Amino acid sequence: MAIDDIPRLGCGRSIDRIWATIDRPPTAHEEKCGQCQTARTQLRGLSEATRSLRESDLHNPALKPRPGVKNAIMDVARAEVRQGSRILLRSADTGITEISEQALSSLIRSAAAAIPGVHPRRCRIEIRAAAASLAGEDHPAGTTVMATDAGPRLIVNLRVAAAPGIVIPLAAEALRHEISSAIPAGVGIGAGTVNIIVEDLYDV
Repeated sequence: MAIDDIPRLGCGRSIDRIWATIDRPPTAHEEKCGQCQTARTQLRGLSEATRSLRESDLHNPALKPRPGVKNAIMDVARAEVRQGSRILLRSADTGITEISEQALSSLIRSAAAAIPGVHPRRCRIEIRAAAASLAGEDHPAGTTVMATDAGPRLIVNLRVAAAPGIVIPLAAEALRHEISSAIPAGVGIGAGTVNIIVEDLYDV
């Protein structure tokens, strides 16, 4: 698996790493990170189920899963824990339309890739309902909030690496403009606040 294809949460933590250490106490980061806590809770249930299956296999070899079953299960688990919060885009008598935080993060990364001299890295999206925004409180992760003019308010925190020699303030402003245009064009909601953090330089 290429390094850019490693499944990650919005905080940048690898889902595979959380799975590999699920039986150990959470790290200092995981104790404070809501996304990691949600992922650990969901993966812990998967770990208990797989442990039960392994014990059954010891007594009944016929129950041994076919090759590829484990990978298929992990693909589903990765998709579930990466979805994060959901934003309700439209509600009608015929049904609702939502977008996951993970899908929105992918849209933001694609927009960032259009700016020369900038490589997007970790992307974290905070979703605040109108009332929560006034109170300065985050909207609880994993819930659905309505995309209206009154709320929710999106706060995009994107960490990037920049090429040596570029004018960072100009590149950051171009990146902010690109993201602020891509979100409404792609999903029909306002971009809110877009914070750009240049955390590293990379060799061209």
